[in-house]
This record gives sequence, C-alpha cells and structure tokens, in this order.
Amino acid sequence: MNKKLNQRRNFFKHSGLLCLASLVNLPAMAFSDQNNSKSLPYVNFTRDGLDFSTEDYAKKLVEIADKKGIAIDSYSNFGVVEALEKKMASVLGKEAAVYMPTGTLANHIAIRKLAGEKSRVLVQAESHIYNDSGDCLGVLSGLNVVPLNPGQTQFTLKNVKAQSDRVQHGRVKTRIGAISIESPVRRSNNQVFDYEEMKKISAYARENQIGMHLDGARLFNASVHTGISPKEYAALFDTVYVSLYKDFNAASGAILAGNAEFCRDLYHTRRMFGGSLSNAWPFAAIALEYVDSFPADYRKSLNKAAELFDFLKTHFKLEKIENGSNVMKLHVLQGDLSTIQSKLLAKNIKLNNPAGDFNGFYIKINPSLLRVDIKKLIQYFIESVS
Repeated sequence: MNKKLNQRRNFFKHSGLLCLASLVNLPAMAFSDQNNSKSLPYVNFTRDGLDFSTEDYAKKLVEIADKKGIAIDSYSNFGVVEALEKKMASVLGKEAAVYMPTGTLANHIAIRKLAGEKSRVLVQAESHIYNDSGDCLGVLSGLNVVPLNPGQTQFTLKNVKAQSDRVQHGRVKTRIGAISIESPVRRSNNQVFDYEEMKKISAYARENQIGMHLDGARLFNASVHTGISPKEYAALFDTVYVSLYKDFNAASGAILAGNAEFCRDLYHTRRMFGGSLSNAWPFAAIALEYVDSFPADYRKSLNKAAELFDFLKTHFKLEKIENGSNVMKLHVLQGDLSTIQSKLLAKNIKLNNPAGDFNGFYIKINPSLLRVDIKKLIQYFIESVS
C-alpha cells in the first residue's frame, strides 16, 4: 500500500495530458479560457485557489513525485490519503479525519451520524447543505431539515432556542439531533458567521446533547480575516468539513474531521454512499502540498491586492464586504466593463462577468495573484481602461 509513485513518472511524461486529465477527473470547462496567452502567467479573480490548468496540475504531480514520492492509496485508504488525513486532523485539532470525495458527502455523513435517531437538524437557510445538496438529508437519511433566518448569513442562539421550545412542546415530541453552521457562506459572498454567536450556540448544544457540525469549506480563508485559527473554530464543533479544492488546489475532495470514535470505520459509510474512489492520490497529494503554505500565501495575496488597487484608485475602487473574507467588490470608476474584462483576459487575467448590483465586478482574492509582478499587474489594468 505504501510503495512510492516514482515508477509512474514516465507515465506522466510520456502518456499525454488527456490520459492524466481523465485519471484525475478534471473538468475541461474549468480551464477553457486559461491559455489565451500561454506565455503569460495565469491570474484568476474567480476562484478560491490557483485554478490549475490540466497541464499545470500534471506537472505539479510529477514535481511532487520527483521530490517526495507519492504513496498510493487503495480505495481512498492508506498512502498519501492517510498522510493527508493525519495532517488535517492535526491542523484542525481533532483526533482523526477521513477523506471524502465531495463536500456534499462530507456534510451529509457528518450530520447523519451526529443526529442519529434525533430527526431534526437546524441549518442556515442560505447554506449549501440546504440549497445545493438535493435534499440529501431528507431523501437519503430521513432527517427533517429546518432552515433558519432566510436571506441572512447566520442565525442566533435565540433562533435555536425558539426551535427547541417548538419541538419540546409539540403534540408529538421530537428532538433536535444536530446543528450545522456554514462559514464562510457562499450564498452571502463568503461572509463569515460571527464567532461569539458560534460560541453561544455551541455551549447550548453541548448542554442539550445536540451535535455540532461546521461546514468549513473555506475555513482557512476565514481564519486569515478574523485572526481565529482553524483549530479554535473547530473546537466549537463535534465535526468539521474542509474543502480540498477551494484553498488547497486539489481537483476534488474533502476532509471530515472529528474525534476518534466518530471517525472509526467511517470509511464503511463512505463506501455505502459510493464514495470510496479506487484511487484518490491525485487529489490528496496536491492538497497536502498546500495545507501549510496557504495561510501565508493568502495573506500576501490580500496585501498585494490592496496595494494594486490603491495605486489604481483613479480607475478602480476595492470595497471589502462587511464580515467578508476573500470576495470583494471591485468598482470601476472609468472604462467599459466588457472591454476591461476582455483586455485583461488577453493578458491571462480572468474576471467574473460584471456584477448586476453595481458598476464593477465581484472578485475573489487568492494566491494566483503572486504569479505576476505588481508593476505588470498595474500596467495591465491601466491598459484595460485606456
């Protein structure tokens, strides 16, 4: 199980990128307009991470295999997958962690196991698990999901107590099995759930034997902005999910962390849901490479973005979103939005389509900004409005 991948180097170098792209299941559309000018480094303001092209992803795997070797896993167990699990458990301050192929499955399995026979689950109305998971908790696990505070980033302890009173005094008594909190919240432009409110809800949940789950897909982004470490956040929860592709540049994958008892034999549940990939090393190896470096690189990226748009303040204004993280508003003070977008794309700098609620773009800050010298970035942005 622990043999090295060195013997596979020639496969990478000689079998062609299409084979590797198929092997790691990379979506072609995600990279369709990255290589308009291959001579220029790619900078994206659209994703949470580097957004590797298939070619660069393959090269990175070869680089890791050459320098460190990659121990093969077997059905998402052992090898580099196990190394990643141990690393993430340590970073999150949990006893154990289990690799999952998707965040949807990580959230589902965590909430399902925490709730047990207590059928009610409280979530944010704007959360991923409520809006983007096909009612999996209800359809596949028979849980009754109660969405709180529609249109808001978060809910409060008062909301939780109100639901608790409701189920306690209903004609048929039911019980709340789990509370799930997502932070940052994608549907709220990655706004962060208030930490002090989290602590209150967590204390109440523990007093009342209610499981606590953190959908922390972008948790490491939040930590840089709030100064609260991933370990401090995770301590308030029984389980925590972290995405591997958003900050850590893997093509797919997730980590679900908790105590040793929770994670013991959890791979059986993963397999029951069809989630034990025969090989997950192409995802785990890349993620493991970036776990330690992301926080420092992200801080540098934030500082660089602030410096860039401060220099360009005649043409652009960068606005931070209240309680926000890596999503910001880039107001355009001069120039045509479509022209700016197309001119920057010609320099391999990718923006989202223009925002509908202000004259500019919603942008995401990430370490791809570090690929280009700031003087060049200034030049490209000035040329885009001229």
